[in-house]
Amino acid sequence: MNGYRAAVIAAGGQGRVHASGYRADERVDLVAVADVNLDIARELAGEFGIESVFSDYRQMLETVRPDIVSVCTPPAFHLDAVIAAAEAGVRAVHCEKPIALSYDDALRMQAVADAFGMQFTVNLQRRFEPVHRFAREQLAAGAIGEIVTIEGYCPNLPDWGSHILDLILFYRGDAAPEWVFGQIDVSTNRYVYGAFVETASITQVAWPDGVRATVSTGREPATPVLNLENNLGLIVQGTRGRLVVRGSECIVHRFGTNDLRFASPYATDPAGWERGIDPAIFACTAAAVADLVDGLETGREPSSPGVGGSPARN
Repeated sequence: MNGYRAAVIAAGGQGRVHASGYRADERVDLVAVADVNLDIARELAGEFGIESVFSDYRQMLETVRPDIVSVCTPPAFHLDAVIAAAEAGVRAVHCEKPIALSYDDALRMQAVADAFGMQFTVNLQRRFEPVHRFAREQLAAGAIGEIVTIEGYCPNLPDWGSHILDLILFYRGDAAPEWVFGQIDVSTNRYVYGAFVETASITQVAWPDGVRATVSTGREPATPVLNLENNLGLIVQGTRGRLVVRGSECIVHRFGTNDLRFASPYATDPAGWERGIDPAIFACTAAAVADLVDGLETGREPSSPGVGGSPARN
């Protein structure tokens, strides 16, 4: 028996990712999975050696009393699952994205976690990805001089946009912005994991030191390619160069010298991915799980943020 008992709510693709992360941590026993589709839950349980399977996550929480719970349901069910976990005495919840269907629901989740003294993190696992860690190290070392602007490009705000905005904060050392404003277009009905998302948007973020970040979202055919150099990632402009980051690599263009390139250590060809899931997601979610367990053990704040950059624990 290891130190912490973990359970996963929802056994789909991301449930599998979270289960893999718990199984990789020797401090954790993955003891239960719940899904309304018992066949999927049983399949995952059989593959991962999970002892208990439930169709009702509330029954699972009451029966198993886990220390850690991953919420991997569609976003419409996140709030109820987080509240139920807090009321059941769960010590830490790790929640998938899109975090909620409304800003109010997201704030309520964090408020409930704070009220119960529960550690609450969102699985923004991209900040554990080696490509983005390398990018942050280069920026901190001054490889492109002082940061002037940051550009982010992705299909939508609730899903991929949460990563882009979080990585911008990560690159900036999680410094609090001074102001944020944005505009969205919703002329096309589009959904991601059951959440209604925008057709296109533009968001600007500003810091007191004058740095500005602009995030543009959209997807063809409603929206043309947003940036020919990087249509899904980040571009950081500095006083002595430019940094271009996408999932496959980070390129550091330095004025007057050769480029630096850092390639992802994970397979980038989707044809070889397990069940179509990027192996970087498996590896980086495992790193996020290890980090949240570290938080429980040491009392320090996990690297993964809560809602709106709030501390994971009150």
